Amino acid sequence: MMIRPVAASDVHAIAELQVRAWRAEYDGHVDEAHMPTLDDRIGLWNGVRPGEAWLAEIEGELAGVVGVAGGEIGILHVDPDRHGDGIDDRLLTHAEDVMRDAGHTTALLWTFRENTRRRALYERHGWEPDGVEQELRPGVSEIRYRRML
Repeated sequence: MMIRPVAASDVHAIAELQVRAWRAEYDGHVDEAHMPTLDDRIGLWNGVRPGEAWLAEIEGELAGVVGVAGGEIGILHVDPDRHGDGIDDRLLTHAEDVMRDAGHTTALLWTFRENTRRRALYERHGWEPDGVEQELRPGVSEIRYRRML
């Protein structure tokens, strides 16, 4: 597996991966009206600046993506067909290294309360809920995780 910076030519593939990952991870937790669309994800990824996002490739195929802004991980998605391959572990470690190398001593991220698989990943890496929560809409809450780097 290779982790490399996101390039403009990756935008469409990353947007497709993110839509598939959301459907796999959040179906039943997020109503259809709030699921991301390919167009809105393409718009989001077109605005990513250099040094903010990296992707994982396996034999030239997109396997996952992670995005960092300052001391916060804003996105971490893995191709649903690749769950269990350790890609999320590698991307999370990469993001932690990027933040540490940039001089951050503490890192933050948000995740859906109901996403127990993702929460278990973060906790394996030493992340802990810090008690801050936000309700995005009725019945959909995020909790914030924090980790010393």
